[in-house]
Formats: sequence, structure tokens, C-alpha cells
Amino acid sequence: MNTDLNMKVNVLPVYTYNFLKVNDSTIDASDIKIDTVDCPKPDAVPQGVTLNSGVAFEEAGEIFRANKDKILVSTGVPGEPNGDTSARDSEQAIRTGMGVDVDKLFISAGATCDVYTVDEGAIVEQPVVIRFDMKDGQGCLASNVIHARKNSEVTVIMDYASGEDKEASGFLGVSTRVLVEEGARVNLVKTQMLGNGYLHFDDLGGACFEKGAIRLVGLELGAKKVWNGSYINLATKESDFTSDIGFLGRDDHQIDINYVADHRGKKTNALMQFKGVLMDEAQKTLRFTIDFKNGSAGSVGDEQEDVLLLGEDVINRTMPIILCQEEDVDGRHGATIGQLGEDLLFYMQSRGIDEEEAKRIMIKARLDSVARLIPDAALMQRVQYYIQEII
Repeated sequence: MNTDLNMKVNVLPVYTYNFLKVNDSTIDASDIKIDTVDCPKPDAVPQGVTLNSGVAFEEAGEIFRANKDKILVSTGVPGEPNGDTSARDSEQAIRTGMGVDVDKLFISAGATCDVYTVDEGAIVEQPVVIRFDMKDGQGCLASNVIHARKNSEVTVIMDYASGEDKEASGFLGVSTRVLVEEGARVNLVKTQMLGNGYLHFDDLGGACFEKGAIRLVGLELGAKKVWNGSYINLATKESDFTSDIGFLGRDDHQIDINYVADHRGKKTNALMQFKGVLMDEAQKTLRFTIDFKNGSAGSVGDEQEDVLLLGEDVINRTMPIILCQEEDVDGRHGATIGQLGEDLLFYMQSRGIDEEEAKRIMIKARLDSVARLIPDAALMQRVQYYIQEII
């Protein structure tokens, strides 16, 4: 199947001034080849996890619709921020970072979904590992739902790669939706090492109930154009979302990211951290939002970025946002953006390390700090080797 893509994605929760050109992004591509509309099967399905394959995308969303009142809990206090965009994604079973246009693509393409259900109380020690072994010229749409029942825990690893061919091209679009019940935990790992010609998007939406947690580790290292979005509803008290994301932009690559932590329950917690490097003529846009809804008293949100710029022609856009309808909250954001300092370069050069080698050391150190969080030793080593080969 070949299709044209014209999608508005990564829309901010509230619009800002149009001249900043960060309110949203567009995926505009013609004659995209899609060979498969289902997800690769895992290496193994560990005990305590049930896999239901080939579920229609819409049908797989019923678990979220059944809990929609709980996910979108409201105190009933009227008032929305100016420029609120939530109505745009109201048709989604669960709101995602990239938005409703991604869902429409999966539905129109007849894509299926693999639904992973973790048994109540099950602590699954063996990770679920899903490998996307993409070939040159291949196109794929893949969707997963992860449902962690009460007091369970599971780790799901999604490995996007295209083998040894660093110049491989193609298309990979992934949708992941997560429901975490009371006291449960989902550890989600996503590593992207696709060829330089790939068009790739990775869309995530999730909801956590009381004392539930989503722990996300992600690395965007390859592909020519990348869109990445995450929208997590911290629906009831003491739910938690933590993300550590690393990215590398080089050549003329483009990276577009939109992350939202939606605090609704009391004493909820979100920590979103981004570490990246931009080289050559790469472009990156990062939108990350902490949204304290009325009723989220005692909640804490923190969003931080640390990006290293290693080229005079790179374009870096960073948009940290805090929205607040509640008084008793703690919201923090910050961004550290800059080049290698002259003092650091002098220090390294005084020890026989030239400027190019100093850059390689700094790139590797920054991305390795995220790679070391991968709980699979073999995949962590592959990622580290990939980084070393690139730089």
C-alpha cells in the first residue's frame, strides 16, 4: 500500500504566538510505502503476561474508553486556559503526544494492535522485547496497548533498527498506549537506530491510577525525520511519570518532540529529562509541558533539558511550559543550551586531546548517560556501539 501523509501532530496543549512557529508540526510526505500494518511479535511472552494479537486499533482502545471518566477526572471548576487545544483530540480513546491524526492514520490503514495484559499482582522479571528489524525501502505501522493490572510490574523494550545499512530508507510509525492501574508499574524502553533515510514517528499516550507509575527511557539516534510525542495522564493520587530521553541530530536531520504530563490527582509526580546533541545542520524542536489541573494539590513537576550544540548551522527550539490551575503545587523547568566551553577545550587540549576528540568524548558521555539506563545489557551495548560508530 502506498499513501500520502498530511498530518498535524505534536500540538501544544495551549497555543502560543504563531510567529514562534512551535504550536505544532506537520508530517507532509507523498507516496509513502506501507508493507505491514501489524506489530512484530516479541522474542517471548513471559509468565504473567497475556498477548492478544491482531486486535483492531479502535477495539484496542475500549479499555481506555471504559475508564475515561476516571482518566479525565475533574473537580468541576469551570475555566480553561486561553488557546486550549484539548477538544482537537477528544475523539482519541486516550490522548497521545502526537494527537488524533496519528489515530486516524492507523484506523484508515486498517492497522491492528497487539494488546499486552499483565496479571494482577504479577511482578514480571523477564522483559517483553519487541524488535523492529526494518529493511531498506520497508514501511510499517505498528500499534501496542500495555495494560498493567493492580500491583503488577512489567518491562517492555521496543528496539527500532535497520541493520548495518546506515543509509537505509523507509517508514516506521509506532503507536503505544498504556494503562497502569493502582499500584502497578510499566517500565518502557524505546531505542531508535534507523537508517539515515527513514521517516519515523513514535506516539505514546498513557494513564496512571493511584500509586501507579510509568518509567520511560528513550533514545532517538537515527532516521532523517523524527516525530516523538508523549501525553501521560496522572489521573489519581500519588501516580508518577518519569522519562529520560536522549537524542542525536546530525547532517540535516530533523527531530520534533512534544511531551505533556497532565496532573489531575493529588500528590502526583512528573520528571521529564532530555539530553541531546545537535551537529552539522540538524534541527530540533522540543515542547514539554507540565499541566497542573485543578485538584492536583501537592503535586510536583520538573522538566529539564541539556543540549550540546556542535555546529554553527544547527537550529534548536526549546519550549518549556507550565500550566497551573492549582495553588499548592511545585513546578520547575529549565534548559541548558550551549557549545563546548573554551575552558573545557583548553583543559582537554592541555592533556593531548584535540578539539574533534573532545567533541566525541562529550557526545558519547551525554548519550551514554541515558543508554546506561537500558535494563538489557546486550541492547545497551548495541546502542553504545552505534553511538561510537556515528561519532
